Amino acid sequence: MLLKYIVNNYKSIGHDIEFSMFPDEEILDDNFLTTIDTKMGKWKVLRRGAFFGPNAAGKSNFIKSIEFARDYIVEEKRSGKATGIDQFKGEFDDLNNVTTFQFMIYTNGDVYDYGFSLDRIRVQEEWLMILTNKGFVPMFTRTTDKENKTLIEITPKFARSDSKERKLAEVLKDSMQENQRNQLFLYKLFDNGIKRAEKIVSWFENVKIIYPNTKIQGLPIRVKQDEDFREFLSKTLSKLDTGVFNISASAELIDFNDLIEEMEIPKDIVNQIEEMEMGIVNLDGKYFIFSEKDNRTMFVQLKFEHHLNNEVYKFNMEDESDGTKRLLDLLPILFRMDNSSDTIYFIDELDRSLHTKLSKYFLDKFIRNSKGSSSQIVFTAHDVNLINLNEFIKEEIWFIEKNQMGETKLKPLSDFDIVEEQDILKDYLNGRFGAVPVIRGGR
Repeated sequence: MLLKYIVNNYKSIGHDIEFSMFPDEEILDDNFLTTIDTKMGKWKVLRRGAFFGPNAAGKSNFIKSIEFARDYIVEEKRSGKATGIDQFKGEFDDLNNVTTFQFMIYTNGDVYDYGFSLDRIRVQEEWLMILTNKGFVPMFTRTTDKENKTLIEITPKFARSDSKERKLAEVLKDSMQENQRNQLFLYKLFDNGIKRAEKIVSWFENVKIIYPNTKIQGLPIRVKQDEDFREFLSKTLSKLDTGVFNISASAELIDFNDLIEEMEIPKDIVNQIEEMEMGIVNLDGKYFIFSEKDNRTMFVQLKFEHHLNNEVYKFNMEDESDGTKRLLDLLPILFRMDNSSDTIYFIDELDRSLHTKLSKYFLDKFIRNSKGSSSQIVFTAHDVNLINLNEFIKEEIWFIEKNQMGETKLKPLSDFDIVEEQDILKDYLNGRFGAVPVIRGGR
């Protein structure tokens, strides 16, 4: 689970912004919470977080910062390359052209604090700490000295000095040379099979990010192969009044050379496909299964069945409404959540193309379906009708806006005094909490 996240100097984010999944006070309704056992006792953690604010306030940049950090952690970086960080354009002197990402997470029964700082060329700092009954203690720390030399200290809390993992970690530490300055020590440990690192990296691999243009990879394949999943989507789409009463996946064999000509596939993509012995490729939203053996290609696409004038008609994905397409991005999240789930979903513009009632349905079902699991959801939205304390608690609602310096800033609704029966939507639209667009006079 995500417990806390701090980031600075990324895109529109200048100085530190901090996002927390801890409730500020005792909450009587445990439907919104998960209780975790830590070395310092039982902690309550929120399962949802909602961001509201005007256009261009930085809501998407917040999620992009998570995505950048996740990808930097879980993907191998080529030695000697630049970090690719996109920093705040205002260049505050006190930020020293350095960006920092810091996560407090709970996984496999332990609480960890992991973070790293980097500039455009190299990783400047990195640390991994674990919570004990005396507080956080370091497992390893990494710094850069004045000569730009990487210094890494591994503590006994990481592994005993005589253990194989500790000895391997020491060897890897010594191998962090100048041309590896852009790489993370955590990934190096993970890549060499060290269990401690595998737990942390595995958590980041389970961070799922969905933008308005993100499509669930392999959805037609999954619909074709999983009858329970197909039935779940069909029943839910029908229930939500989309006009769809059944969803299926059709498959047909086509010649690869005919496909190249018909879709005008670029040569570089053709070369990549030809190098695969077997694989699934998404071309313009359509899925193809390629097999090298017979140069034949299986084209798999979704079919949506509607009742029209007492007849059944099958529609393709491109014939469906934007709302139905958005539901297909989101509904797979609700399928088969159980106690083994440990996934956090970041969804940008969850309400895109959805009626308020559909957004509320999805968020309510997430809370119900994920009860007992460690899954969480954090989303941005423009639909102010979702700002409702009958369906949210105030710790779940966050407002995001830019200050006079152009920096994205974040504040929770719980920072404000709220009395029972208060119309918080009216207060928000009247500007009490900030984070609303300022429409100036003139034509």
